Amino acid sequence: MIAVPFDISLQSVFEWLGLLSMTTFLISVLLIPFLVSRASTDYFLTHSQLVQQRHKHHPAKALLIKIIRNGLGLLLCFAGFLMLFLPGQGLLTILIGVSLLDFSWRQKALGVLIHRKAVQKALNWIRRKTGHSPFNFPAKKKG
Repeated sequence: MIAVPFDISLQSVFEWLGLLSMTTFLISVLLIPFLVSRASTDYFLTHSQLVQQRHKHHPAKALLIKIIRNGLGLLLCFAGFLMLFLPGQGLLTILIGVSLLDFSWRQKALGVLIHRKAVQKALNWIRRKTGHSPFNFPAKKKG
């Protein structure tokens, strides 16, 4: 038998899961519309150019921005993954998290997400509700 250094009751686990569920839901309801409405209509067409411009800052400033963006991006990706099972907008949260990341595979992952019709429809619905023009999405590459 394995000794557990702390006592975990099933009730406390459910309380923490409920709190986590409520927190991720509130974050998705408040943060996603704000971020989606702030992006330009051609954000998904010019995203790689924006990243290149960001790297032209002073090296210390660029490093600080990279650390903050990647930290927030990873947090949103994790929260989005949880929202796939808990209440919230999981795919949209993952999409926003991936768009903040500064990794080599980001562009491919972003492409996979933004070519889903349901994601495009949800993003443009948010844009319409906040009084902004719909996004222009890149054409899906064949092959």
